[in-house]
Amino acid sequence: MALLNVCDVIDDPDFWSDAILIQAIVTVSQVGIAQASQSGTAFTGVIWPGNGLGLVQSGEGDWVEGDLMIVTRYPLDTGKREIAADGVIFGGLPYTITNAQAWPFGDGFTQAVCKLATINPSLTGQRSSGGVLG
Repeated sequence: MALLNVCDVIDDPDFWSDAILIQAIVTVSQVGIAQASQSGTAFTGVIWPGNGLGLVQSGEGDWVEGDLMIVTRYPLDTGKREIAADGVIFGGLPYTITNAQAWPFGDGFTQAVCKLATINPSLTGQRSSGGVLG
């Protein structure tokens, strides 16, 4: 792999897209009862479709699969045993981060793969008229 440093391009606002990071926060009361809540944080990054949205047809039924690729300076996490993976709302659709790692082409960036978190995007919120990237 070539040793490229494309930080100037990735840091250029012309390439940025807005998204919302959803993080699950679990608190445990003094009596041992866990309560989960979510917080949303706006962030920017370079976001593009991995394989786009695709219909999967099987004997069990039909569903839609899709994924995104994200490169951002904002820390993204796949979670741990006790902590759920971060989620991303992009284009009105929910995604779950399935792989996050340091991006090899510039210091301070995270590269993430996000999988569509719903099987029927038409039932999820408002989508922009231009589709996922619209």
